[in-house]
Amino acid sequence: MNIDWTLYLITDPELAGGRDQVVPIVQEAVRGGATVVQLRDKDANDEEIEATARELLEVLGDVPLFINDRVEVAAKVGCHLHIGQDDMDFSQARALLGPCKLIGLSVGTQQELEAIDPQQAPDVIGIGPVYSTATKKNAPAGIGPDAAGRLATAARERGIESVAIGGIKAHNAHELSGSDFAGICVVSDIMTADDPAAAAHNLKEAYRG
Repeated sequence: MNIDWTLYLITDPELAGGRDQVVPIVQEAVRGGATVVQLRDKDANDEEIEATARELLEVLGDVPLFINDRVEVAAKVGCHLHIGQDDMDFSQARALLGPCKLIGLSVGTQQELEAIDPQQAPDVIGIGPVYSTATKKNAPAGIGPDAAGRLATAARERGIESVAIGGIKAHNAHELSGSDFAGICVVSDIMTADDPAAAAHNLKEAYRG
């Protein structure tokens, strides 16, 4: 599956100003150039996640949709999945989701990267946090663009695509251009923007350097 990872948007209903704002913001962001979307809503129940996912699938067209953490919902609606280190075992997630959908995994250290089974590797990894961020509760301090870039190189040597995540905004995205990252993940810079389409466009331009 050939995916353009350049600008990976992760949703946040709180930053959006309410769950009902998520779909319209995503629609605008995609119009502005977002290439992948992940539905992340830690406080919603499975029914709410499913309802939002189905709404998103109607407006996303060819843009792939990942669901954060809810493997049963992802399997039910036919979406891709993203899991963190503490969510569930990768092989378990793969068994529940089936072989045809993609699974992303969060990685923050060399040890976590080395722990990946080459026989059952994720399709993409999110490396970070690159910069310190307040968007995700209890997120560790940022590892910096250089350390993140080295992890991206190590991942690529293992044949795994990676995206940078954590505190990435239009003013610092250029620090990741020219690296082995396939793209950048953004939350607040798009979810809080007055004009999400313009925000997405600016981020993409900044990252492309």
